[in-house]
Amino acid sequence: MKRIFYIASLATITILMSCGSPCEKKKCSDFKTQEEAQEVYESDKDCYKNLDRDGDGKACESLP
Repeated sequence: MKRIFYIASLATITILMSCGSPCEKKKCSDFKTQEEAQEVYESDKDCYKNLDRDGDGKACESLP
């Protein structure tokens, strides 16, 4: 019985570790320029999709 518990626990830990960490929350106000925001957006478009509100591929267009 202990062996089954150990295997199940190990499998659960492995699954949790493979899920990755959640995206770091970023807002346009976290950047000084559009170029800086664009670099972060390009690094992971799914994670930082909130930086491109209109979905045109350009992050934080209101920044200089």
